[in-house]
Amino acid sequence: MLNRWWKEFKEFFLKNNNALTLAVGVLVGQQSTKIVNSLSGDLLMPLLNPLVPHGGYKDLVIPYFGGEIAIGKLLDTLLEGVIVAWALFIIFKAVKRIERLGKTKTSAGGDATD
Repeated sequence: MLNRWWKEFKEFFLKNNNALTLAVGVLVGQQSTKIVNSLSGDLLMPLLNPLVPHGGYKDLVIPYFGGEIAIGKLLDTLLEGVIVAWALFIIFKAVKRIERLGKTKTSAGGDATD
């Protein structure tokens, strides 16, 4: 049983270029993370600094029973999440449009030959 799993794993990971696809996906993900962090931390969130009365947005906290809730860090993380979600939405829309255009060209080409 373990031998069969090993064969299936090697076929999945090595023969179908899945390892290369995974490596490219990881690298693109890392670069996307850096871009989103910079966009959020260096461009968008500093625009909120003048609105925060004491220091920058990362220093924004709410006192809570002897502790603090780090609202600034939460805002930063939420903004990064929105940026990533928006980017994924745009990519998804582009892929769907390309698929739809490919289907219409295929169906139009199929009608012309019949």
